[in-house]
Amino acid sequence: MMPPIYRRAAIRLLLLGAVPLTTAIFLPGCTPPPVAEPPVTLEQVAKLSYGPAIEQFQEPAGVKVSLSAARLDAEWVVLRASYAPTEEGYHLYSKDMPKEGIDGTGRPTRLEIAGGAIQVGTLLADREPHDLKQYDQVLPVYPEGPVTLYRLVRAKPGGDIATSLTYMACSSELCNAPVENAPLSIQAP
Repeated sequence: MMPPIYRRAAIRLLLLGAVPLTTAIFLPGCTPPPVAEPPVTLEQVAKLSYGPAIEQFQEPAGVKVSLSAARLDAEWVVLRASYAPTEEGYHLYSKDMPKEGIDGTGRPTRLEIAGGAIQVGTLLADREPHDLKQYDQVLPVYPEGPVTLYRLVRAKPGGDIATSLTYMACSSELCNAPVENAPLSIQAP
């Protein structure tokens, strides 16, 4: 049998080692630290080798969307969504526009993650928006024609990534119906 002084020391060591472990396991709000996002540029993600695209077309919206994915490294995947108005003279709204538009006018062009991956970082666009004055408002829009967005996510190889798409195409005279939170899934490479 251990002398009492050694038993007390052993109990103290056990308690000192166990307290931080139980605190980390049982305290609400304790999560592992976030993994740092790798620094990427638009030029880097545009040059990746993307797999086959999944396409979506909703006739009243007048926009064809193609979604594809490429692996950046063992942990990171880049999603690429190309939004192409089907009629000449139509533009899409900036990804940075408020979700409900500006005073209800327009909808942002967005690519959000709905499940199967962790959304990280800034949404990148291959075109720069400009200001369009319409209906006594200034609206951030992309130039007429297609725009491609890139989203960096953490995903396991082969897992399904569920996305949520929002967009709206307008011309100088007419707007098509907005699409909000339309689901589209793709398999991670």
